[in-house]
Amino acid sequence: LLLVLVFFFFKLHLLMMDSDEMTPTKTTPTLIFLCVMAVMGGFPIGYFTTIISGAMLIIQSQFLLDDQWLQIIVSTTVAAAAIFALLGGWFNQRIGRKKVILVSCLFYIIGCIVISVATNKEAIVAGRFLHGIAIGLSSCTIPPYLAECVPTNIRGRLLIMFPVLIALGQWAACIFAASLSYLRDKNCSWRIMFGIGGIPVLIKLFGFPFMPESPRWLVSKGYIDEAFKVLKSIYGKTDKGIAMAQMNINSMTEVDHAEESHTRKIECMLFKLLRNRASRKALIVGCALQIFQQLSAVNVVMYYSASIVRMGGIKNESTAMWMSAVISGANFFGTVLGVYLIERLGRRSLVFFSMLGVIVGLLLMGIGFQLISIHAMPGKFVEANPPMVDFCSEFGCDECSYDSKCGFCYDSSANNSQLTGACVSIYKNDSGIVSSEYALYGRCSPKNGYNKMGNGNSSNLQFEYGFCSTSYSPIPIVAMTIFMCFFSIGLGGVPWAVNAEIYPNWARSAGNSLGTFSNWIFNLLTALTFLTLSKKITRQGVFFMYAGWLTLGLVLLYLLMPETKGVSIDNIESILEGPWIYKKKSSNYKHQRRVESEKLSVLCSCNIQRKLFTSSVALFETNKTVGNVNQVLSNQNGLLKVLHLLNSSITFNCLNSWNLRNKEQIQSLCVLFVLYGSTKKLHDEITVAVLSGFPLGYFTAIVSGAMLIIREQFHLNDQWQQLTVSTTVASAAVFSLVGGWLNHKFGRRKVILNACLFYIIGAIVTPVANGKEVLIFGRLIHGIAIGLSSCTIPVYLAECVPTNLRGRMLILFPVLITFGQWIACIFAASFSYMQDKNSSWRIMYSVGGVPVLFQLMSYPFIPESPRWLISKGRKEEAFRILKSIYGKNDQGIAMAQINVESITETSRTTDPNPENKGNIPFLLLKDDYEFVRKRFTLLKMLKKRTARKALIVGCALQMFQQLSAVNVVMYYSASIIRMGGVRNETTAMWMSAVTSAANFLGTVLGTYLIERLGRRLLVFLSLTGVIFGLLLMGIGFHVISIHAMPGKFVESNRPATDHCIPFGCDDCSYDPNCGFCYNSAAYHPQLTGTCVSISKNGSEILSTEYALYGRCSKKVNMQNFKSSYNAPNVQFDYGFCTTPYSWIPILAMTSFLCFFSIGLGGIPWTVNAEIYPNWARSCGNSMATFVNWMFNLITAQTFLTLTKQITREGVFFMYSGFTVFGTIVLYLLMPETKGVPLDNIEAILEGPWIYKSISSSKLLDNLHRRKSAGFSTEIENKGF
Repeated sequence: LLLVLVFFFFKLHLLMMDSDEMTPTKTTPTLIFLCVMAVMGGFPIGYFTTIISGAMLIIQSQFLLDDQWLQIIVSTTVAAAAIFALLGGWFNQRIGRKKVILVSCLFYIIGCIVISVATNKEAIVAGRFLHGIAIGLSSCTIPPYLAECVPTNIRGRLLIMFPVLIALGQWAACIFAASLSYLRDKNCSWRIMFGIGGIPVLIKLFGFPFMPESPRWLVSKGYIDEAFKVLKSIYGKTDKGIAMAQMNINSMTEVDHAEESHTRKIECMLFKLLRNRASRKALIVGCALQIFQQLSAVNVVMYYSASIVRMGGIKNESTAMWMSAVISGANFFGTVLGVYLIERLGRRSLVFFSMLGVIVGLLLMGIGFQLISIHAMPGKFVEANPPMVDFCSEFGCDECSYDSKCGFCYDSSANNSQLTGACVSIYKNDSGIVSSEYALYGRCSPKNGYNKMGNGNSSNLQFEYGFCSTSYSPIPIVAMTIFMCFFSIGLGGVPWAVNAEIYPNWARSAGNSLGTFSNWIFNLLTALTFLTLSKKITRQGVFFMYAGWLTLGLVLLYLLMPETKGVSIDNIESILEGPWIYKKKSSNYKHQRRVESEKLSVLCSCNIQRKLFTSSVALFETNKTVGNVNQVLSNQNGLLKVLHLLNSSITFNCLNSWNLRNKEQIQSLCVLFVLYGSTKKLHDEITVAVLSGFPLGYFTAIVSGAMLIIREQFHLNDQWQQLTVSTTVASAAVFSLVGGWLNHKFGRRKVILNACLFYIIGAIVTPVANGKEVLIFGRLIHGIAIGLSSCTIPVYLAECVPTNLRGRMLILFPVLITFGQWIACIFAASFSYMQDKNSSWRIMYSVGGVPVLFQLMSYPFIPESPRWLISKGRKEEAFRILKSIYGKNDQGIAMAQINVESITETSRTTDPNPENKGNIPFLLLKDDYEFVRKRFTLLKMLKKRTARKALIVGCALQMFQQLSAVNVVMYYSASIIRMGGVRNETTAMWMSAVTSAANFLGTVLGTYLIERLGRRLLVFLSLTGVIFGLLLMGIGFHVISIHAMPGKFVESNRPATDHCIPFGCDDCSYDPNCGFCYNSAAYHPQLTGTCVSISKNGSEILSTEYALYGRCSKKVNMQNFKSSYNAPNVQFDYGFCTTPYSWIPILAMTSFLCFFSIGLGGIPWTVNAEIYPNWARSCGNSMATFVNWMFNLITAQTFLTLTKQITREGVFFMYSGFTVFGTIVLYLLMPETKGVPLDNIEAILEGPWIYKSISSSKLLDNLHRRKSAGFSTEIENKGF
């Protein structure tokens, strides 16, 4: 299976490669075999460094290992690997790469045998040391072996396949550990874990005789003929293969003679590396990459992943191992993704993106452990029959979890479980048998009948060893998954790839050996110190420390690390001769890229365009039903449509060459464009596309009503409420960012399909949730669907619909979003009448999947985006789709042809081979030449002025849309209405539906106004109304707080420990454990109020409708079994205060949503779908959508917390301030795109940063200048 997997990835990479003159034309068996056998060497490295994570949980109790022995067993392998990685450079130079690989295989086999038969901890250490020797030798040998054997164009992908197999080995280790943990014979299970890892090594040993030696090493030793044979077998025995082999032999021989003085004295290699400027710089960069890879704490996470999962609150060992396997699987798949990205993004961009994500993961892990430590139980219970001295009894749960001799016992079903905890020593009998599953004495000891299955008198007792269960326990596990995903994409593989290629030929063995030594020595330091440091500075302190180290590494590598993508291994040294602070456009770099890049040829097909123009005019002149041409051109829209045609069907250079000055011909062509009819295909694609807005709105808004029921059923505090709301937003943010790449790679249509599938899965998972964790998982799946659809649908519509319909069609998407939100509020209110509250919220979520099923049924009938098809070279398919959109009559066919030529010209392919499908968009501009040769990324968008300006405007629109607090209002609308004084839950839901209806109707009005008022005027009108609504909402809550009742009444039988008593009604409404009781019929109600605890049984909330004691506590009428209060005429307000001013926030919220929906709701999506250049549309729209969801997440996650910190009114005043600032920014920067064709918007962005309304003549000048620049004589002379 492993061989098949490796072979599959290798063949896949070859299929993706772009061929050129200097690369072999076919894959040879030798090339396949040596690559498969070499990269297989990564599997045992990953397996034997990770299997200890799962085995440790068993070995620890069997051999009575303390923290020091645990760290020794883990670190012995790393120490041996570091030493032999340093020696491996000498071995490689002395006896060759192939023999060193053989020796490493033998050490793997011997180590497996020794560990499998170990009877004590010393033998385990010896076996781990042997594995370390093998790991050190193979890790410093295989990367340079691959770099020296494979062609340049696949070097990056093949080098990163080595860490892919390391990640696969780590994943397999976690799966085997989890699977074998079910064996009853624990003594046997861990031995099998280690023994089974030797099987892939045996397979590799059988293939060893057929592996060739490195041709570069052979040349360095004078074996020229043998090296030539190896190269012929790699490149093929065709004429081209033989020529390639001879050329490489000549190059290697020249380099070898020039550097002969360096290779004669290997013992002085380190000094030679340090004395030579290029090699010194390479050594610093290579070692820094390896050092900061380890200072990211990756191997701490891998070695102790199962332990960290248990620290996160997972009790069962097998479950912890399976969770570790899932995390390791994320590592593997992330590394596979890195294989795809390394030759597209380059080494630098990929590693920096990876490091940023890793820093976020480390910080989140630290925050998670910090929250666990804060909320861990204290040790207040005194166990019966304690021994004379038990040092564990002094600890709370958090301190107890750090000591390997202590465990924490508590009663999970007690009314106040916080008072039942005690830290006690773990079980140990007279024979010396130790078990971490039982306590030595007290409730959780075997003598009292305690067992893990919950039988006997111990069914409610829990004994936790090495962890503390809190409501925040999932955070470290989530953080660890995020960490591994980002790490594996870049930081996991790029250091190995760069170290294998960055050194000069004479220093490659020694340099790579020193880089590998740096990796393993810092691996050793982190592994040796983790458990000790976690006790000294706490677990959270350790992860915060690692985040700090990695931030330092990010800055250092940004300054020093060069880009080696696409540069021949013999020419990398010339890049290193540039300045120490790396600049991408240094003269050396440009020289190498110019020499090695393929020649591009883009020809101006004036004859074809002339025929198209002439035939279109002739077609128009035969049509007598066109109407008054002059009337069409009498306004600005008509002129802009003329400009669209000039841009679409003719280049200005060709237009000038034809010397066309006939106004009637241009007018004819314009009217032909305007008067085509819509078709059924156009209706289908618009209908199915905008329908995707419905589930997006439904599943973001349904939580507003459902939260009132779910909160009580699952006992959610403020943090869990915010987490439930924000999980969808967080995953939407992540997948909206990924969506740009998915759109570019797989097309818009397939991404829409996948979004539908995720909606369906989420609609299944959420209704069957039996706990808050499953509920959040379902919300996470919905977030994936929302993120993918929100960054895809607007782009799809903008690329498919005509210019004169684009504004209205794009704003239909947010119309359907608001319609979905409205329907969600209506359903929530309707289902709230059900007596079975447990079923009501489940039905709310299930119903949302029905429209998605209809969309799935329509999926086969929607076409792919024509622009995407043309960018991939599928021009004929795009033409068929455009014909079906515009109609199959003469006018429709002409329009389809005009659009195909327009899109083709704007996205000209660079590959001269028509069979190549991996085409790159090409703008016919002098300044865009750099973009042709590279994949487009965020970095390239930031370097190009027009794209940078578009990105800033697009992201600003999305950011200030969210900073207007719209989704705070939508998510918490029912809660805000209750805060406003509406007592009944169902009434609150219906009022939420009314405000949501105002949102929907306002968005519909926006579709009418957008093409009349324009984008700018409409959005500023909307912003003004939003600011007014936010200020009014803040004023309303402030007036309510001033007139809220004080807490002056003294309830009977009140406990002395009720913390709610000092509060007045306003303060009481902020605390989820308190409610306010008063007599509404009293002569002075102000004197009858008191804040009391809500009805609870211990820590479990029973109801928010009753007080724990006093007048508003629960009384049951046994005749009709109805519940009521103990006193007549009393009211119990939970989460709000009733005042004469409670209607103000509700009115303000309705006003807010009316003004928001008219412009600010839809225009950010519209503008982001149209403002970017064609080549940057997917990336730009994806980034802006990511910004939208990120600020959505921030506002949703912080709303309830901020209301407590700065009051409700303070929050809304703060949001109004953000919106005022956004109005100023957008007024200065945002251009007007109304009526401007998609391909001409970039001309507007070439104006000054401070926007001024551009005249038609100025726009024409910009277009003329762009077209002239694109076809200048200078570029044509260069063959571009």
